[in-house]
Amino acid sequence: MNIAFGTYAVQKNDLLSNFLLASSIRDFAGSLSGAPIHIFLSSDLSMQGELKKFDGLNVTFSTFARNKKRHRYAFKPAAACACEAEVKSGTVIWLDRHMIVLNSCDELVLNSLENFAYRPPHLKILGMSVDKPIDDMWAMACKIAEVDESLLFHVCTEFDAQKIWSYFSAGHFSFRAEAGIMADWDALFNTLAENIEMKKFLADEAVRTYLHQIALTLSVLRTQNKKELKPLPHLYGYPTHLYKKIDEARTAFYTPHNKIPKKSISESLACWLNSRINLYQSNKSIIAIDK
Repeated sequence: MNIAFGTYAVQKNDLLSNFLLASSIRDFAGSLSGAPIHIFLSSDLSMQGELKKFDGLNVTFSTFARNKKRHRYAFKPAAACACEAEVKSGTVIWLDRHMIVLNSCDELVLNSLENFAYRPPHLKILGMSVDKPIDDMWAMACKIAEVDESLLFHVCTEFDAQKIWSYFSAGHFSFRAEAGIMADWDALFNTLAENIEMKKFLADEAVRTYLHQIALTLSVLRTQNKKELKPLPHLYGYPTHLYKKIDEARTAFYTPHNKIPKKSISESLACWLNSRINLYQSNKSIIAIDK
């Protein structure tokens, strides 16, 4: 079975995150620990000397073209699209640059009938409540994407337990490379970002911030049948500050510069993180742990 991990970097500081993610895959991913890891670097970055630090982790580095118009988070679908084109077939486990694997994560592997594994967002934010009519922004996005509202289905946010219409996290998912979802995501994101009818909605900070997530949701809905989609358990892709015990998670998301609460992290994991950071020889850790 063809399985690979994928992530990206858009600034030099992302490489420490990439190093921690790659190291965590090799140390904690169980049966998937030997899978290839692809890291896609923004084409406007200069990484001379930094990539040697990944020796021994069996990581493949490639580049993706940075969108010159600099729409917010345009680099996410662009990097995923480049990964899809390079891998060509099989399961790609896509992880945001600020993620870490903590345990065996076999649920991320797609079977022959599945093309996309998703998790809902942990907070409702732009999600549409199932007991209310679709709002104007989502209606316009669906119209531009040519997604019939009948394709929407119920999901539940992980943290605030809100029932919302289809809305998928863009930070962590699995996709079948030959399904073409990532190329569609990249194209639809740019279409939405530049569409004149979306301009008034993009004046809203939240819509600008999460447009890439809206685009991913609509790309999945317009290219896949619901039976080809796989929901992921709550132990995948949850922010570290919301876990009582981080070590129980399969994969977790952390926010740069935020501290991981000492009460939620075991001594062994704290030691592992510090040893990896020290190995990378960084003067400033982007993952800090409360004392």
